[in-house]
Amino acid sequence: MMTAGIKWAIVSALTAGAAVFVVQQSAAPPATGATPARTSPAGLPVETVLLNGKPFELEVAATRAHVEKGMSGRTTLAENAGMLFCFPQSNILNFWMIDCLMDLDVAYLDRTGKVVDVYTMKVEPPQGKDESRQAYMNRLKRYPSSADCLFAIEVQPGLLGRIGVKRGTQVKLDYAKLRTYLK
Repeated sequence: MMTAGIKWAIVSALTAGAAVFVVQQSAAPPATGATPARTSPAGLPVETVLLNGKPFELEVAATRAHVEKGMSGRTTLAENAGMLFCFPQSNILNFWMIDCLMDLDVAYLDRTGKVVDVYTMKVEPPQGKDESRQAYMNRLKRYPSSADCLFAIEVQPGLLGRIGVKRGTQVKLDYAKLRTYLK
């Protein structure tokens, strides 16, 4: 049973492919936005983040629309690229691979930047011609965080293991700047 003030937010991209998530969260006012110095071809802010000393250019998904879109429609991802998902509050995250076209690694990070869990998420068979959207979504594998997290990072499949990112790895993030992207 859930306590008062907590709601289930199910985020899904019903018409566009994306690695999306289910997150348990309380309502919180959004932070004000800031103009990023760099943007990706998709129009997302780009931040350089070091993962075990290796620089990655991560697109920042911090709005509901950007999180829902995720890696939608992408079939390739550069080795030093990925996406950083930012949330207004720490919560249990639960990503899935709805309409995704490639495998992805995901690392869940707590509010201090410590890696809580790492998964390689696999491409799911596409929605069948006679399969309802709800039936399709219900059969997708979920990849849950084992603790409350504030961030998730997606990169090429297998890459986190190759560079030694695992549970307990510390990732330094500019929290103040990242909060400015929340809307």
